[in-house]
Amino acid sequence: MSIEPSVLLLYSDPEPFLRLEKLLENQSVPTVRVNSCQQARTLLAQSGTPRIVLTDTTLKDGTWRDALRLTGEASLPRAVIVVNRWDDIRLYLAALDQGAFDFIAPPFLASEVNWVLRRAQLHLAQRDKSGSKAAAAAD
Repeated sequence: MSIEPSVLLLYSDPEPFLRLEKLLENQSVPTVRVNSCQQARTLLAQSGTPRIVLTDTTLKDGTWRDALRLTGEASLPRAVIVVNRWDDIRLYLAALDQGAFDFIAPPFLASEVNWVLRRAQLHLAQRDKSGSKAAAAAD
């Protein structure tokens, strides 16, 4: 199963996401933008939605931790990448420890963002493959 290279952008404050969104657009990566956890919850309940989520640390109705919880409630696994305005090693470690796939901060270099997204796609494909094998073994 191939993972669609589309991205859900979850943020309230457009900075630095507008730069990130432009970079993704220039790389022909489809994006869907929401600005609250509630909107993300509604979207993630639908089929065919992005499996990679880029979330801001602070949202109008939650935080990156809430975004992680939302993706955990979704029917398909998602890769959550926390986006912060600056490098923060404590936040980086906390995000990874609590289940985020990765953490990025500006400046957003196309090669680095593409590398993180590609790794997320591969991670999700491996999880799907493992899940398929486990389901087949249970039958």
